[in-house]
Amino acid sequence: MSQRIIEAAMDIAAPVETVWRTLQDFASYPQWSRFILTIEGEARRGAHLAVQLDDGGGVMRMRPTIVILNENVELRWRGVAGASFLFTGEHSFHLQPLPNGATRFTQSETFGGILVPLFWKRLDGQTRRAFHSFNDALRKRAEAITLAHETGHERRRTPSS
Repeated sequence: MSQRIIEAAMDIAAPVETVWRTLQDFASYPQWSRFILTIEGEARRGAHLAVQLDDGGGVMRMRPTIVILNENVELRWRGVAGASFLFTGEHSFHLQPLPNGATRFTQSETFGGILVPLFWKRLDGQTRRAFHSFNDALRKRAEAITLAHETGHERRRTPSS
């Protein structure tokens, strides 16, 4: 069976906990993500999600199952199109704390099945670009939340005149 991987990583100037909370806030995705348009369902291992995404080729709907949920570290789901020997995708969001208090965010997907070679050119182009776009949007959102939080703390510490 053919298997291929797409991966995109980015450093985010926000703590792991902030990036994780942003990822888990499925209801806010329509406000900031142009790739993963909506996610419905509960963030827990074994849960089925309803996901709408658009990698630039039109809206796709899928019903993956969360296979790994390790708080502040990894969220992974697995989807099947048709039968598992035809096409599967295992999508992962991985967070790694950096020494400076920032987060390295890696989004990846492992595609498997006999149909992967037929779709690989599109996946390697459009989907890879969509991953980078999502990572950048997540970075902007998490950094804005971090900045707002830090600014709020500074205001509370400063005596008013």
